[in-house]
Amino acid sequence: MKTRIAIIGGGASGVLAAIHLAQRTDPKEIMVIEPRARIARGVAYSTTEPVHLLNVRAANMGALADGPGDFVSWLAQHGPDTADGTRFMPRMVWGDYLAGRFGATGIPVLHGRRVTRLEVRGGTTILHLDDGNTVETGMTVLAMGHALPVDIPCVDGIARDSGRYVRAVWDTWPRWPAADAPVVLVGSGLTAIDVLLRLRRGGYGGVITMISRHGLLPCAHGPVEPVPSPVIPADTTPTARQYLRHVRVALKNGVSWRAAVDSLRPCSNALWARLPDTERRRFRRHLFHRWHTARHRMAPPVARRIAEEIATGRLVVRRGHVAGLSGNGHDLRVHVRTRAGEEEFAADMVMNCTAPDTNFRRVDTPLLRCLLDTGMAVPGDLDVTFATDANGALVGRDGKPSTRLHAIGPLRAGSLFETTAIPEIRQQAHALAAFLFPS
Repeated sequence: MKTRIAIIGGGASGVLAAIHLAQRTDPKEIMVIEPRARIARGVAYSTTEPVHLLNVRAANMGALADGPGDFVSWLAQHGPDTADGTRFMPRMVWGDYLAGRFGATGIPVLHGRRVTRLEVRGGTTILHLDDGNTVETGMTVLAMGHALPVDIPCVDGIARDSGRYVRAVWDTWPRWPAADAPVVLVGSGLTAIDVLLRLRRGGYGGVITMISRHGLLPCAHGPVEPVPSPVIPADTTPTARQYLRHVRVALKNGVSWRAAVDSLRPCSNALWARLPDTERRRFRRHLFHRWHTARHRMAPPVARRIAEEIATGRLVVRRGHVAGLSGNGHDLRVHVRTRAGEEEFAADMVMNCTAPDTNFRRVDTPLLRCLLDTGMAVPGDLDVTFATDANGALVGRDGKPSTRLHAIGPLRAGSLFETTAIPEIRQQAHALAAFLFPS
């Protein structure tokens, strides 16, 4: 098979790239390679749970960079009662919207196949598929989304084979917990919130304990009075301490924390780029968890539900580090390190809800391993994902950006601070299409 542009991955990132590319070149010259049966779903939008809501208001979830309100227009056509830009819609509805917008382009999709390695021959890139076939292409867009989370250390064979420990929480679970038996969620971010909601909707009524290093839940969305300029000026001395100082001054002067965080969204990547590696590591170590919980918020209905869970004692949030899991045939023993010392307690199931692994050297995916082993890609800043240039081109071992391989979305975390939310990915897709096919 041959195509001018191959997009590896048909989740949100790949589909947004495809939609924007189709505005500038013949859609029949584009091919999306997606292992899943459905397009435009990926990890986040493959959910079928109506309780899993977007954490961005509908008014800013349009697929087009020049039309962020397109999603609301689509809602008006498909269900006028839901066409409210202030609402946080179910993620599965947004998946339907994105699939529809993609379908209108006529771009062909190769379903049920994975690219296992790349090979460059002259001016052509050969994509080797897991069924033995190949695709020849001139340009390739990498849009594989998130990797699995880092595995919990010291999981013994009994625990792993029992089905009581789930690392891939977005896949089909091998079993469900007993109705009232305790469940542990490792992590307390938005993934853990989603798993809790899925458990409750499935009828589980027991106590859920979330354990994370900082013991923080995501903050809730609420009213925001925008400020006219970012609370961290562009010429601020590039240190984590100085960035924090400016935020604190803004809060002291009456700027709400939501407005302060939102004011930084357009410039956070530029501010991050100015920090030397020592300061980036300092930010990651001391401030990132605070930023993450304030930046990636819960929709108000979800926040109210979580508050009720805590108030009734059905959700317990603890600070600690899960150091291991052991099984005995009846349940799991969870080994936790806390400031007070080491603790051990029983759980019927343990779900790994920590962040995706961004160190591609240890991610067991053939394509990622191929790119690193051949030098077509190198790790990005702080050994995160891949190094890319301003246009998303992969930087190779020779230090030069590729003219054939580009990344989008989470794969650009090695160079960008913000690269996982739809508004940011949408803008990346627009910029990539404009770079590859300038007017």
